[in-house]
Amino acid sequence: MIGNIDLNNSNIGTPFFLEESYPLDWQMTRNERYCLITLLERIRPQIAIEIGTHKGGSLQVLSQFSEKIYSIDVNPNVKKELNGTFDNVDFLIGDSKKILPSLFVRDEIKANIEFILIDGDHSFNGVKGDIDIVLELIPKKPLFIIFHDSFNPECRRGIKAANFHKCEYVHYVELDFINGVFNPNKLYREMWGGLALVILLPKKRDRILNIYESQKKLFALSYLHSIHPLKDSVNSLKKFLKNIF
Repeated sequence: MIGNIDLNNSNIGTPFFLEESYPLDWQMTRNERYCLITLLERIRPQIAIEIGTHKGGSLQVLSQFSEKIYSIDVNPNVKKELNGTFDNVDFLIGDSKKILPSLFVRDEIKANIEFILIDGDHSFNGVKGDIDIVLELIPKKPLFIIFHDSFNPECRRGIKAANFHKCEYVHYVELDFINGVFNPNKLYREMWGGLALVILLPKKRDRILNIYESQKKLFALSYLHSIHPLKDSVNSLKKFLKNIF
């Protein structure tokens, strides 16, 4: 023990030495937490959007460093449990694919959006769908987009399939801005975590866009030893049988 910090806790986000400042349950690793804090402290967004509120872990950081946040989640209990906790957050309950377009037509959001955290639906279509809607924005300011769980194979496929090349305002894409983890919190041979970073600028891109994967070899090696190839095979078989019958 160091003070009230249990160094033997199995949670990969503990010990976190700013725990008293961020008491809400936060489903990110230590390096992801420090990265998010540092980015937001530097950017200090005028408007930020979060997709996937859960228990408010990342939202407590967004609230500290942003002027205004719109936090989206499908779970209606989120608003009940967190309402009144933050004075600069609007909780929006429902499908992000329907809510995002309604936000992006607002003049104040189009003019001042500077940060988006995507950490909601972790399916291929869910991840790709959220990203593609965001990529329809024409940014008025530099826009930083963070995707959580980019080390998870399903999420990673969704990110890679997004229409980055079609959006002329995308200037930077890195799937492994922060590394993911293998077998986190006793999730047997699973791959989770990791932060991907995309940067949009108000000017159009004048070069070929590279999709960086700085930890591609680590991802491939982890995937080989993970349970995900088996899961992918089972899912493929289910789709095949569904089409037949």
